Amino acid sequence: MKQNVTQILKDIFTSSGYRIVDSSIADLIAEKDEKKMYIKFSNLLNTSYIEDFAYNIRDGAGLIVATGNASEEQIEFAKQKGVIVWDREELAYQIGNAVLADIEGESIELGEQSTPVEKATEEYIIADDKKKKPNMFAGTKKEVENRAIESKPKVKSDVETIPSVENKVIDLRSAPVNITGERAISIAKPHQRDVTTAALKFVPLWKYTYDIQAQRQFRSKIIDIEGDGEGYFNSMNEIFEDLDLPGINNQIEVEVSDYEVKAPIVTKEEATKAIYERIIDQYTRDVKFDNTIGEAIISEHKRISPSKKEIEMEIEIVYLPVWEAKGKRNSVEINATNGEVLLNPVDNDVEIM
Repeated sequence: MKQNVTQILKDIFTSSGYRIVDSSIADLIAEKDEKKMYIKFSNLLNTSYIEDFAYNIRDGAGLIVATGNASEEQIEFAKQKGVIVWDREELAYQIGNAVLADIEGESIELGEQSTPVEKATEEYIIADDKKKKPNMFAGTKKEVENRAIESKPKVKSDVETIPSVENKVIDLRSAPVNITGERAISIAKPHQRDVTTAALKFVPLWKYTYDIQAQRQFRSKIIDIEGDGEGYFNSMNEIFEDLDLPGINNQIEVEVSDYEVKAPIVTKEEATKAIYERIIDQYTRDVKFDNTIGEAIISEHKRISPSKKEIEMEIEIVYLPVWEAKGKRNSVEINATNGEVLLNPVDNDVEIM
């Protein structure tokens, strides 16, 4: 399972001096010496997925870890995009390398693509006790992997038993699923103690972006109305959601085979109308003007607003992955992208504690 391999990655990066933190655009972030490595676990290695992953990395390097085999073309394409790929063979090699380095008390730099080791020139190395011992890295890369498997690892897993995860890839414009069902249950338990199961659903949102450029004149004054932004309008409950959804892609990878894609209830026309009203209300201003007539000061108030014609807006349907952690009577909904507990039910079918 993905969870097991993720734990292995945490172990080998931690033992090599890296600090592990969570991320909204990757499964893990490994930090060391002010450098970041964004680690993504995936069997989807097409060019679109690699490009999307590379695009979302702004301040570090990227590493895609897969339990399947990657072609030379895929590895080379990822390299051109600044992303390293560890497939099953490479992952086994890196784990063995990290384990042996840990046994020797050495520090190594992870997050690099190895090159095949045809044959080492030295069959023995000098250990700390000044005695000769077999060089575990001598021989071909495959021989090195086999010896790594036979050594006593600190990592709680045998290299040969790394499971091959067959994740399902669906065509859906959605934010990524970064939280597992087990993790969602753990997050929900403080809110609902009898939670035992979690179901994955994708909730449709109308995502909108806008730009306003308008001017109003009142007497001798020119008033500018300018602004831009984006937001999300829930197509199920008609609520404007305060969300940050990085990494929205046209394909989404899920571990579970049982999931539900909710159908939009609010149409595009209805959503567009509601969004225009919200933007106009946000940019409506009450302006005060003082005018002196003789010795009297007369104040005038003017409400100014942009019109629809002055608002450039784009709108599209995207999906928010949500884990519904279920108890006997009530449920807790978890944002499957960042692990936040949702305070309002995302659809009308759920009763939130």
